[in-house]
Amino acid sequence: MKKASRRSRSPHSSSVIREQGLVPVSCPDCSGVLRQEDEGAHDYSLYVCQINHRYSTRSLIHAKEAQVEHVLWSASVFLKQMLFIYQEALRTTKQCSPAERRLMQRRIHEVRKQSLAIRAMIEATHAIE
Repeated sequence: MKKASRRSRSPHSSSVIREQGLVPVSCPDCSGVLRQEDEGAHDYSLYVCQINHRYSTRSLIHAKEAQVEHVLWSASVFLKQMLFIYQEALRTTKQCSPAERRLMQRRIHEVRKQSLAIRAMIEATHAIE
């Protein structure tokens, strides 16, 4: 049996990317690629995207925390909408088989649990100020 050969490292491997100053974090404003630059005598880190949005480490953290909060609240809203749709479907649809009704009821239960979990995540987040 022939052994599988190791993949050769592409020019986009993590070490090459790191050498170019690129970081695995997207720009909070435009989602472009960020690169890390050292500024000043104290090697102050600055993160700059392709279109020149600029962040200190602190401002990048704050912007990313705001993104997380926005995404979690969006997920919470989507789940509430799904709950409404499933409940309305159960209330108004007469053609559902008993099996379909059970599946919808199970999904309502799952959506409620997911919604509670996301709310708990939002409430448990303590971003640095």
